[in-house]
Order: sequence, then C-alpha cells, then structure tokens
Amino acid sequence: MNLVDAIAKLQSQLQQIQVKEEQNQQEQATINQTIQELEQTIQQQYQRQSELDREAIELYRQAEEIKVKLAKLAKIAAFSQQFQVLKAECQDNQELLQTLYSALPIPLAQDTLTGVFKDHNFSEQKTFVEQQQTEELIFNLASDQHNSEDSFLTIEKIKAALPHAESIYKQMVVRYLDQYQTYQNFIIDELDLIWCSLAFVAFGRSSYRKLSLKHHPDLDGSQRAMQLINAAWEISQDYLTHSNDTVKN
Repeated sequence: MNLVDAIAKLQSQLQQIQVKEEQNQQEQATINQTIQELEQTIQQQYQRQSELDREAIELYRQAEEIKVKLAKLAKIAAFSQQFQVLKAECQDNQELLQTLYSALPIPLAQDTLTGVFKDHNFSEQKTFVEQQQTEELIFNLASDQHNSEDSFLTIEKIKAALPHAESIYKQMVVRYLDQYQTYQNFIIDELDLIWCSLAFVAFGRSSYRKLSLKHHPDLDGSQRAMQLINAAWEISQDYLTHSNDTVKN
C-alpha cells in the first residue's frame, strides 16, 4: 500500500469517527432534554400533590363544620318534637302544665302560664334549647381537641421514631438555613421549623394533615403557623427526595 492510499484510508476512518461523535452528541442531547422534561413533570406533580393536600384539609374542615351543624339541628329538632308532644299532653291539664315548665331552668312568671303556648313564648323555649345544645357541642369539641393534643407530636416521639434525629436535625439546619432563619423565632406545639420537618419525615402525610387541621387559620390557628407547616412539609419532601437519590447512587 502506497502512502496516498494509507492517507486516504486514515481520512476515511477519521470521518467515520466524526460521524459517530456527532451521533453520540445528538443522542446525549436528546437524553438530557428528556431528563429535564421528566424532572419538570415530577416537580409539577409534587406541586399538584401539595395543592391536593391543602384541598383535602379544607374539604375535611368544611365537612367537620357541616357535621357539627347537622348534629346541632338534629338535637334541636328532637327537643322541639318532644316539647310539642308534651305540649299536646298538657294542653288541658293545668297541673301537668305547671310541672312541665317548672322542670325548665328558665324562670317563668305565674301570670304567663295561661298563655304559655303562644308563639313567642314557645320560640323563647326553643332559643334556650339551642343555647344549651350549642354549649354542649362546644364543650365536646373542646374535650376532643384536648384529648387529641395529649397524644400529638412531640420531640420525644420524633426521636423515638427516627434514628439519629438530633444529628439529622443539625444537618437540616445547615442545608435549609435560609428557611430556618425565616422561622427561627416561631414555634408551634414546641416544634420549630426543622423539628416539624422531621416529624413529617418520621410520620408521613397523616401528621402533616393533622397539624394543618389543628393550626388552620379558620380553626383558631394562624396564617403564620400554616406558613411554617407548609414550609416544613416542603423541606421534608426535599430531604426525602435527596435521601432516596443518595441511596440509589
């Protein structure tokens, strides 16, 4: 083989290599673009998931309000029906009528007994029943809330459920320093932003929903508390995502 043929052969091999390099670069670019699109899609799904969580909390709150109102109305209706029955039974008997109204805690003047079943007097009785039922419902709700708070999230429970919680806490303070400084002097249920994030890491979405419901601005909570809770949830999800990536790698 002479020198000219050798040069031509090498040039041909070089051209083939260049073509393959271009194909390789194009394929890498396509793959990178696909990865970016998938990451964007995943981010959008995370955002949508957070929106659905907030929507679920709001729907749960509305449902609880409606249940309370229904229970109140049902009790009022039951009392009203019972009172109507007693009214009919006592209509022609002054002695029974006196017994009926003496059993009520509202003092009635003696001279009002004759016309006690007039519409305005009966409305006053129903108003009293409504007040009594409202106070009873408020007491029950307060008792339920107190009982639930007794067994709610604490740092001790987080440490028990999450190994090396204190070490993770220090790492997260450094990693999410900007967010930590934003809420540094704000605490809910003895939890700062990072401990709240660790609670979500340890106990998952149910703890986020319970804490959000407890501190919702429409349920004796505050806007600031909800901001901290939402920020803690985002931190917990980002931490879990990076932790899973580290394990995979």
